[in-house]
Amino acid sequence: MFADRLRKLLETADRAAVEEFYAPDALLDANVPMWRFQRKGTEEIADQYAEWTSAGPFQVLGMLERETPWGAVIEEEQREPAEDGTLQYARQIHVLVSEGDKVVRHVMYCTGPWDAATEARQKAEAPMVEP
Repeated sequence: MFADRLRKLLETADRAAVEEFYAPDALLDANVPMWRFQRKGTEEIADQYAEWTSAGPFQVLGMLERETPWGAVIEEEQREPAEDGTLQYARQIHVLVSEGDKVVRHVMYCTGPWDAATEARQKAEAPMVEP
Protein backbone atom coordinates (compact mmCIF):
# COMPACT_ATOMS: atom_id res chain seq x y z
CA MET A 1 0.00 0.00 0.00
CA PHE A 2 2.80 2.47 0.91
CA ALA A 3 5.90 0.88 -0.66
CA ASP A 4 5.18 2.04 -4.22
CA ARG A 5 4.67 5.63 -3.12
CA LEU A 6 7.77 5.58 -0.89
CA ARG A 7 9.79 4.18 -3.81
CA LYS A 8 8.52 6.99 -6.05
CA LEU A 9 9.45 9.57 -3.42
CA LEU A 10 12.99 8.22 -2.99
CA GLU A 11 13.60 7.72 -6.72
CA THR A 12 12.25 11.08 -7.89
CA ALA A 13 12.84 13.37 -4.90
CA ASP A 14 9.72 15.12 -6.18
CA ARG A 15 7.96 17.59 -3.89
CA ALA A 16 4.56 16.43 -5.19
CA ALA A 17 5.45 12.86 -4.12
CA VAL A 18 5.98 14.15 -0.56
CA GLU A 19 2.49 15.66 -0.56
CA GLU A 20 1.02 12.44 -1.99
CA PHE A 21 2.69 10.33 0.71
CA TYR A 22 2.37 12.46 3.87
CA ALA A 23 -0.54 14.13 5.66
CA PRO A 24 -0.11 17.93 5.86
CA ASP A 25 0.91 17.82 9.55
CA ALA A 26 2.92 14.57 9.39
CA LEU A 27 5.97 13.95 11.55
CA LEU A 28 9.21 12.50 10.15
CA ASP A 29 11.39 11.10 12.95
CA ALA A 30 14.77 10.23 11.41
CA ASN A 31 17.23 8.02 13.29
CA VAL A 32 20.55 8.05 11.50
CA PRO A 33 23.95 6.87 12.78
CA MET A 34 24.91 8.83 15.88
CA TRP A 35 22.02 11.32 15.45
CA ARG A 36 18.26 11.81 15.54
CA PHE A 37 16.10 14.67 14.28
CA GLN A 38 12.47 15.41 13.40
CA ARG A 39 10.66 17.37 10.70
CA LYS A 40 7.00 18.42 11.01
CA GLY A 41 4.66 19.12 8.10
CA THR A 42 5.06 18.50 4.39
CA GLU A 43 7.08 21.69 3.84
CA GLU A 44 9.82 20.71 6.31
CA ILE A 45 9.70 17.08 5.17
CA ALA A 46 10.02 18.07 1.50
CA ASP A 47 12.99 20.29 2.38
CA GLN A 48 14.60 17.33 4.17
CA TYR A 49 14.19 15.04 1.15
CA ALA A 50 15.64 17.79 -1.05
CA GLU A 51 18.69 17.90 1.23
CA TRP A 52 19.04 14.10 1.29
CA THR A 53 18.85 13.90 -2.49
CA SER A 54 20.89 17.00 -3.32
CA ALA A 55 23.42 14.82 -5.18
CA GLY A 56 20.60 13.01 -7.01
CA PRO A 57 17.69 10.71 -6.27
CA PHE A 58 18.18 7.33 -4.63
CA GLN A 59 18.16 4.01 -6.48
CA VAL A 60 15.88 1.65 -4.58
CA LEU A 61 17.28 -1.89 -4.75
CA GLY A 62 14.44 -3.59 -2.91
CA MET A 63 11.54 -3.14 -0.55
CA LEU A 64 9.62 -5.51 1.66
CA GLU A 65 6.38 -4.10 3.05
CA ARG A 66 4.51 -5.57 5.97
CA GLU A 67 1.08 -4.04 6.33
CA THR A 68 -0.32 -3.50 9.82
CA PRO A 69 -3.72 -2.34 11.12
CA TRP A 70 -2.14 1.08 11.81
CA GLY A 71 0.03 1.47 8.68
CA ALA A 72 3.08 -0.50 7.57
CA VAL A 73 6.68 -1.45 8.23
CA ILE A 74 8.98 -1.36 5.22
CA GLU A 75 12.50 -2.77 4.93
CA GLU A 76 14.37 -0.98 2.18
CA GLU A 77 17.79 -1.13 0.48
CA GLN A 78 19.14 1.67 -1.66
CA ARG A 79 22.08 3.22 -3.39
CA GLU A 80 22.45 6.94 -2.94
CA PRO A 81 24.79 9.29 -4.75
CA ALA A 82 27.53 10.85 -2.67
CA GLU A 83 28.83 14.34 -3.30
CA ASP A 84 31.84 12.85 -5.15
CA GLY A 85 29.54 11.03 -7.60
CA THR A 86 30.02 7.52 -6.22
CA LEU A 87 27.05 5.43 -5.16
CA GLN A 88 26.84 4.36 -1.54
CA TYR A 89 24.75 1.54 -0.07
CA ALA A 90 22.26 1.95 2.79
CA ARG A 91 19.52 -0.05 4.49
CA GLN A 92 16.52 1.48 6.22
CA ILE A 93 13.50 0.48 8.24
CA HIS A 94 10.44 2.69 7.86
CA VAL A 95 7.68 2.49 10.48
CA LEU A 96 4.65 4.23 9.00
CA VAL A 97 1.56 5.21 10.98
CA SER A 98 -1.29 6.23 8.73
CA GLU A 99 -4.71 7.76 8.69
CA GLY A 100 -6.41 6.58 5.53
CA ASP A 101 -3.87 6.59 2.71
CA LYS A 102 -1.62 9.31 4.20
CA VAL A 103 1.32 8.84 6.56
CA VAL A 104 0.94 10.86 9.77
CA ARG A 105 4.08 9.55 11.51
CA HIS A 106 7.18 8.14 9.82
CA VAL A 107 9.93 6.74 12.02
CA MET A 108 13.00 5.89 9.95
CA TYR A 109 16.08 3.93 11.09
CA CYS A 110 19.04 4.09 8.71
CA THR A 111 22.39 2.29 8.68
CA GLY A 112 23.93 5.35 7.09
CA PRO A 113 25.67 5.25 3.74
CA TRP A 114 28.40 2.66 3.27
CA ASP A 115 31.16 3.45 0.81
CA ALA A 116 32.56 0.70 -1.44
CA ALA A 117 35.28 -0.25 1.06
CA THR A 118 32.78 -0.64 3.92
CA GLU A 119 30.43 -2.68 1.75
CA ALA A 120 33.28 -4.97 0.63
CA ARG A 121 34.45 -5.39 4.24
CA GLN A 122 30.95 -6.33 5.38
CA LYS A 123 30.62 -8.92 2.60
CA ALA A 124 34.01 -10.43 3.47
CA GLU A 125 33.73 -10.40 7.25
CA ALA A 126 30.00 -10.97 7.79
CA PRO A 127 28.47 -12.76 4.80
CA MET A 128 24.69 -12.83 4.87
CA VAL A 129 22.78 -16.09 5.30
CA GLU A 130 19.67 -14.59 3.67
CA PRO A 131 19.39 -11.77 1.12
